[in-house]
Amino acid sequence: MNYGTIGLKAGLEIHQQLDTGKLFSRCDSKLTKDIADTKIKRKLRATTGESGKIDIAASFETSKNLDYIYEVHNSNTSLIETDEEPPLEVDEEALSLIYTVCRLLNCKIIPFIQIMRKTVVDGSNTSGFQRTCLVGTDGYIETSKGKVSIESVILEEDSARRVSEDKNSVTYRLDRLGIPLIEITTAPEMHDPDHIKETAQKIGMILRSTGKVKRGIGTIRQDVNISISGGGRVELKGVQEIKEIQKIVDSEIERQQDELSMNRKVGGEVRNVKADATSKFLRPMPTSARMYPETDLPIIQTNFNKLNSIKLPELISTRKERYLKLGLNEELSSMIANSARSNVFDKILETEINPTLIATTILSTSKEIKRKLKINSWKFPDKFYFDMFSLLANSKITKDSLSEIMERFTKGETLDNISKSYKPISDSELQKIVEKIVKSNSKLPKGALIGNAMSELAGRADGKKVAKIIEELTK
Repeated sequence: MNYGTIGLKAGLEIHQQLDTGKLFSRCDSKLTKDIADTKIKRKLRATTGESGKIDIAASFETSKNLDYIYEVHNSNTSLIETDEEPPLEVDEEALSLIYTVCRLLNCKIIPFIQIMRKTVVDGSNTSGFQRTCLVGTDGYIETSKGKVSIESVILEEDSARRVSEDKNSVTYRLDRLGIPLIEITTAPEMHDPDHIKETAQKIGMILRSTGKVKRGIGTIRQDVNISISGGGRVELKGVQEIKEIQKIVDSEIERQQDELSMNRKVGGEVRNVKADATSKFLRPMPTSARMYPETDLPIIQTNFNKLNSIKLPELISTRKERYLKLGLNEELSSMIANSARSNVFDKILETEINPTLIATTILSTSKEIKRKLKINSWKFPDKFYFDMFSLLANSKITKDSLSEIMERFTKGETLDNISKSYKPISDSELQKIVEKIVKSNSKLPKGALIGNAMSELAGRADGKKVAKIIEELTK
């Protein structure tokens, strides 16, 4: 497909959840699978915005006349989420984090931040509006095809989570409502799917570099805005997988071309991406009529002295290059640089243990043990890694014992107790044990002798030392 001839223009809207408390209450921002403690039911109707007009998208949603049912969990929902109590002021950690992102995206930061209400009557917010505020503008990122402009960086509350629906009602869960969300909007300066993917990946990398964004399915969402010659902008919502962008873009171009060939108007609508990469009409494109100022919260004055004192994090791309210089291979460098445990890896590096051993233990050995024991959600504490590698650095355990130590710790034993079983034996004692094994199994090949020795030593000796002794004894 010749995207230049088609006149493809594309922009991105990236929404990323922050790993902090909720934005306007002090509730935990954790999802739950528990049965709801209570349920409430509402009707929602469109209201006039600051311009005195009712937004077309809001009117469309009101016309459906649906009942909205909300599941409430006391562990992560307050009267603020149920719209029975005014909001608290913006979470300070979330505000500091969006300032950091704005600086990483080379944005100009707004000196006075006005929280706005954005009319949303599809049921995804109990109040009928979403609280949102513009924080940064006029930024950019560098890509292989030149700069891509960042039009805006917005801090807002995430919506409630849709769990079921029928023809008369939609049920939402309020655990997600209020989780801080960064929305980053680019200019329509991408002209092919590869550039769209690269830009999305670059912004995602910058966000993950903060170390304070949520990870996993649904925590980051991309909307792609697409237009071609002769048509207007169409917003595609629900682009979950970056690798699917090529199919989604091509499918939308074909749809728009078909519409234009029949002299139909193209643009001014929001469409939802389906599993087969095609899309379906969701609602008309919202307008500025849906916005009006928040009356329960004050304007935030940006403290530029405090803002400029924020230490910017090392970008994952820079971190990866640093790890390559340590001797890690390309794959391992990329994996540990992108890992939420990279800070743990960096701390353990101070012990001067082999970097590859540290990385593979954190990334691979832990997964193998959890797979073996059929454990999904449990994670090794950071302190466990620090303490275990400290024991190794001080010759209190051997590197060959790490896997067994981790498995026993997973089963509930303490590291102090486990480590007593793997205290390294002296070189002289090791020599005697290996000599005895070789003498008793003189007809076995070297590989089998090493296996027998390591089994008997049960992680109390270094495998390389054992192999070297056997090599000398079998010459």
